[in-house]
Amino acid sequence: MDELLPKAALIELEKIQHRLLLGDDVKVKASTGWLKKTLAWCDENDINLGRRASGYFYIDHQGLTSIEQRLQQLGEGSFAQLIRQLDDDRVIASQVTANEKMAKVLPTQHLVLSASTELSLRLAHQSQFGLAQPSTQLNIELEVAELDLSLFDYLIVIENRDCFNQWHSYQPPILFTRPLVVYRGHEQHHSKGCIALKTRWQRDKGNFGQVYFGDFDIDGLAIAIDSTVAYQHLLFPEFSELKTQLKPMHYDENNAFRLRELNQRCPPQWQSLLALLLNEKQGLRQQWMFDGVLDVY
Repeated sequence: MDELLPKAALIELEKIQHRLLLGDDVKVKASTGWLKKTLAWCDENDINLGRRASGYFYIDHQGLTSIEQRLQQLGEGSFAQLIRQLDDDRVIASQVTANEKMAKVLPTQHLVLSASTELSLRLAHQSQFGLAQPSTQLNIELEVAELDLSLFDYLIVIENRDCFNQWHSYQPPILFTRPLVVYRGHEQHHSKGCIALKTRWQRDKGNFGQVYFGDFDIDGLAIAIDSTVAYQHLLFPEFSELKTQLKPMHYDENNAFRLRELNQRCPPQWQSLLALLLNEKQGLRQQWMFDGVLDVY
């Protein structure tokens, strides 16, 4: 799950970035709210931010550099750039309505980011911008209300932004002849635009064709299982291949409790996947699923 770091964390991390010019690490109370959220984000992105000792956490150069590199991979820029972007979004939103907190979601709450590998679109894009080669994929922001859903047979929602950007590198099942591929969004579970699209899909096409493609871990399955608008399918490597590709992940008794709790709400067709997580105590990042054809569950 690649959520955005909260603004408070970005501000503090930028301050620490300057303080690290004067030393090897910076000491922060381990109970600090922004630090807890940052460490959770780092855990999801396999980043070691530093070390914990005696009620404090020591953030070092390498940890901070790894965060900025990850943000740049996600197309988000540096700490300073992200903070400025968040400030700009708030200014634009406050011009729409005086209630700044309410307005903050208005500019994009009816939009989704879609990925297209359609050759005709890529060739038109190449011609329009005078590119030497056509792009392998186009990411296009779409207005949910204006989409003609009859043109698509499946709705594929992708969990992580970097994997969404690399959709062209995956090998989807051949039954996906006309998929609508969208990014889940940075919010905790789904962006408002994504929820609006899923709701409209269910209204227009019934309980059919909504596919969640994300990490094979507890959080990924929980997002799919607990989605406000139900998914009918998951997208992962074929089961026998998935078992051979599993990698160790952070796992404790809380994870075991969450899995047992999820099991009570899990649709029958996904029970084998949940059992695999529970028994093997391993998972697979979406970023490691490029090899082999993906399967529909």
